[in-house]
Amino acid sequence: MAIVHVFRWLMVIIIIAIAGCVPPPEYMAKTGKRIGLDNDYIKILLLRDLLKVEVVTTAKTKVLQLANNTIVYNGDARRFVLFNNQIIQPLQFESWNNEIQINGISVRGVIQLHPVIGKIQVVNVLKMHEYLYGVLPSEIMSGWPEEVLKAQAVAARTYAYYHLIKNNSTYFDLDATSNFQVYKGKAVETEATNKAVDATSGIIMTYNNKPILAYFHSTCGGKTTDDKYVWHGEDLPYLTSVVCPYCKNSPNYSWQVELTLNEIYEALTKRYKTVGKIKAITLGREDARVTVVKIEHDNGIIRMSGNDFRLMFDAKKIKSLYFVAKQTPNGLIITGHGWGHGVGMCQWGAKEMAQQGMRFDRILMFYYKGIRIMTYTMQK
Repeated sequence: MAIVHVFRWLMVIIIIAIAGCVPPPEYMAKTGKRIGLDNDYIKILLLRDLLKVEVVTTAKTKVLQLANNTIVYNGDARRFVLFNNQIIQPLQFESWNNEIQINGISVRGVIQLHPVIGKIQVVNVLKMHEYLYGVLPSEIMSGWPEEVLKAQAVAARTYAYYHLIKNNSTYFDLDATSNFQVYKGKAVETEATNKAVDATSGIIMTYNNKPILAYFHSTCGGKTTDDKYVWHGEDLPYLTSVVCPYCKNSPNYSWQVELTLNEIYEALTKRYKTVGKIKAITLGREDARVTVVKIEHDNGIIRMSGNDFRLMFDAKKIKSLYFVAKQTPNGLIITGHGWGHGVGMCQWGAKEMAQQGMRFDRILMFYYKGIRIMTYTMQK
């Protein structure tokens, strides 16, 4: 009995010792270390190049200087107003999992302020599932079927992990804009999209045992496209063209717009110097998408990718590269299909597949070729 009694005490001591070695969330956030599944921490560049920030906390608050872990404030909730010349080194605002507002944006996790070349860069450090809570309703309609929301959750999570591994930035992993995927914080969260994130916790898509670059877009217009026709230098084996019969109910399945010569000229002058009067516009295509645009003008010739040409204008102007154009004396009449770059998952197609009873994994394997769907744990 004595031996059993001693053994039990030893087990208690061991358990206490192990528990005491687990880093607290604040440490994990500051160091960027990962602890697996959707508890991994991710650093999102929320706002950039600011001269003034306003941080409002709703509960007990701690402010740290990250360079030396010095506590500069530890007290009740309050409003902080800071200017760029006041921030000499990175600061972190913690509120013990309570909501924090930064310039009116409500977020989970912690806020870091980084001084970079005289401007303030605002970084939101939070757990992967908390980040995805703010991504899904920013990227897809929360009232859509459950299985398409799950597919979107897996795609967004995979996309985040891909960049988490690839990005070498010292203070952020992704930004909150369409440069990566849109993240709008806590205010946009919905029960349906949060449920989809939780239901797929830790699930990602891999190719050769690595997270894939899981591009997605609104509407393909009947056929997705190979990534190499959109972004020069990319040719990923899982991002190949797929005939998609599912997105015909999208309001952007087909469209037509007029683009005047003056609009084209104004857009060009924002990117190029000495642009002359436009004389001719030639479009080159591959896989039915515009891949090259050549513009002849009085001072020379401008060549650019189809995607760069599309992005010169408002997103609602040229909705995709899947278009044909008719020249008129005033410019171009463009008739097209789809909305977005056309690579990877077509969201409207995925919606229809879900309505037909298909599971999220089948939806994903339709749009991303040769992939595996697995639960992922990242240690760093």
